[in-house]
Amino acid sequence: MPPRPEHVLRSQDVELAIDLDAGARAVRWTVGDLSVLAHHGDHTVEHGMYPMAPWAGRLRNNVVRWGDYEYGLPTTFASWALHGTVLDQPVEVIRDEADADGALLVARVAKSPAWPWPVVIDISWDLRGRTLTTEICVRSEDFESPAVVGWHPWLVRQLGRGEPIEWSLEATEQVLRGGDYLPTRETKPFDRTAGPFDDTFVVPSGAGLLRWPGALAIEVVNDAPWYVVFDHHADAVCFEPQSGPPNGVNDALRQPIPTAAPGRPHRMVTTWTMRDDLPADPA
Repeated sequence: MPPRPEHVLRSQDVELAIDLDAGARAVRWTVGDLSVLAHHGDHTVEHGMYPMAPWAGRLRNNVVRWGDYEYGLPTTFASWALHGTVLDQPVEVIRDEADADGALLVARVAKSPAWPWPVVIDISWDLRGRTLTTEICVRSEDFESPAVVGWHPWLVRQLGRGEPIEWSLEATEQVLRGGDYLPTRETKPFDRTAGPFDDTFVVPSGAGLLRWPGALAIEVVNDAPWYVVFDHHADAVCFEPQSGPPNGVNDALRQPIPTAAPGRPHRMVTTWTMRDDLPADPA
């Protein structure tokens, strides 16, 4: 089948273009004349803003363990089974609404290849004015399944004006990573100056801030206390709210492993509030 046109959500001066053939990912996010999403590479994990489900990030040894069973998952990027099963799948549009206040898209992935449990994954983009509310929901009708979800935006370091991106988190702890870059069970106090980062953070409030000084700020509030930040590249930063840590379907570190079960879906809601970040007045 030929590719479908981008699905565009608009409200005030904000525009989001969603690729319905690639997991309902945003391929363009503009605020006024500023475009915030980066295209670091052509591989499906290297551009736009996409949902990660039914797992987020890396899995130790590319396996998911549940009860007495261990399931191997195919590698999808380098040597990793990375970022779930949604990001390169076509989606079905469940709701498509637009009015004077904004626009809503709800898309569904009904099959998750290689995942051992039959799950349905819904992705919601709800744009109202300069507030974007996103939701990822994993539903299982027959069996209990481990589930961790997240958003993976690639953000440009430099907009068309203003200063390069700065990010901050209301983090209480940084999880130490092992040689495989997966989180261990050890933590240390968060030190924003200790980067560059490819790390997991505990953020009880769920609050973070993206800021291009003199141009734009995006306040992020997640209803789960986990973030991953990757800022090694010169052109882009990844700022990822998640419902659990990487490898969280096997080890939630400090809480029971989250699950989706009949009548009890696993969901994560995140708000992204955009505001102008005006240049400081001269002294």
